[in-house]
Amino acid sequence: MGHLRIEYLPSFRKDIKRLDKKHFDDAPLSEVINLIAENTPEALEELRRHHRMHALAGNWAGSRECHAANAGDWLLIWTSDEEIALMERTGTHDELFR
Repeated sequence: MGHLRIEYLPSFRKDIKRLDKKHFDDAPLSEVINLIAENTPEALEELRRHHRMHALAGNWAGSRECHAANAGDWLLIWTSDEEIALMERTGTHDELFR
């Protein structure tokens, strides 16, 4: 395990613009992305225990999801390999899974 480089899909950037219009505080999202990039056993355990990280199925098979904020319905979806964590989408359940 080593530090992952973070990359962003255009759909993720669009989601961020939408959240900016709603004046969301992006600090919780940045914290989660930093944990993903850290990619240590401790960081992954933090994601599992405090952000409910889990693998997705169906159309999102191969991706992971976690809650960006411990309270509320704000999710982050990403994929990763040995070098890169690719941020795919962020938003509420309704926005991401309709």
